[in-house]
Amino acid sequence: MFSWQQSSWESFTASFENLHHAQIVTAPEGYGLREFSLAMAQYSLCGNIDSDGNTWCGKCQNCQLFAAGTHPDFHVICNDVESAQGRIAMISEYSYRYQDESVRGKTAQLKKVIPIDHIRTLIDNFVQRPHIAPRKVGLILPADRLNINAANALLKLLEEPPADSLLILLSSEPSRLPPTVLSRCVQIHLPRPGHEQARAWLKDQIDSEDIDLALELTDGAPIKAREVCRTELLQAQKEFLVGLAGVCRQAVSPYQLSSSLNKLDFEEVIKWLQGFILDVIRWKTVGRIPWWQASVEERLMPDRISGEKLFQVYDRLCTYRRIARGSLNQELALDAIILSIQRTVQ
Repeated sequence: MFSWQQSSWESFTASFENLHHAQIVTAPEGYGLREFSLAMAQYSLCGNIDSDGNTWCGKCQNCQLFAAGTHPDFHVICNDVESAQGRIAMISEYSYRYQDESVRGKTAQLKKVIPIDHIRTLIDNFVQRPHIAPRKVGLILPADRLNINAANALLKLLEEPPADSLLILLSSEPSRLPPTVLSRCVQIHLPRPGHEQARAWLKDQIDSEDIDLALELTDGAPIKAREVCRTELLQAQKEFLVGLAGVCRQAVSPYQLSSSLNKLDFEEVIKWLQGFILDVIRWKTVGRIPWWQASVEERLMPDRISGEKLFQVYDRLCTYRRIARGSLNQELALDAIILSIQRTVQ
């Protein structure tokens, strides 16, 4: 349990006896969404809650089976990407029960949506009595990746929950879920840590000179900051922002920059572009100079940039982010976005 989640955890355990059958846990990526939800699941399955009522025992058969990844009453539904590339091995292990075996070990053409077949199988499992635990627990993540048919099928569980069952949905973007699903769940919104709290936790996790920069680039999300520091993603994002600033000064070709981004996740690149525009807006409105300004030979002049046009570009990026999961030509979209940014700041 992360320190910044303690108050949310105490609220969960205090209300456990009268807990609603469907919970949706929300937080931006990188704030411990998965860890908190797994803790909820283990607490709910434990047959011998600690005397203080605030944690699971860790010794009973349910706790041991849960930790081993073999508990028969715990069900995890996720998309292929989460199952194959997710950072938490336990989630991948449990999700294999619902995954096509041909998907395991593959990295190409992994599906990002959760299909209706997974939900139908979950319903079949949930109508049965628990095998050994006090209840059955289902975890669905990312819940906002349910396709429309899967979301409609899930309503059956939400409206007519079997006895002794708990359904936990995870989402970093709950607004993408249908209102019919949201309205039938109790929402737990996890808090964000303060900058110093996140920084102190991150310093205990990694040895890096880029901790402050990583936190800035991940909007203060400590777990996401740890991941980008451990991979090449931090350097890729730094090069991207410096390159975009160069595009704005016509020192770098927008098509060259766009081409270099095609291998990256489109939604992640959109978030980077949104961050760049927000940097310029903060610079123009409150004088906060972006870190990348020092890396650009010909510096931008924010007083010459139209604030109205900046907000128009940001709105356009929000639109692209909303439709990114549809049939969008991502290569052409990136070209158009980067060109519009270049024209806006000139």
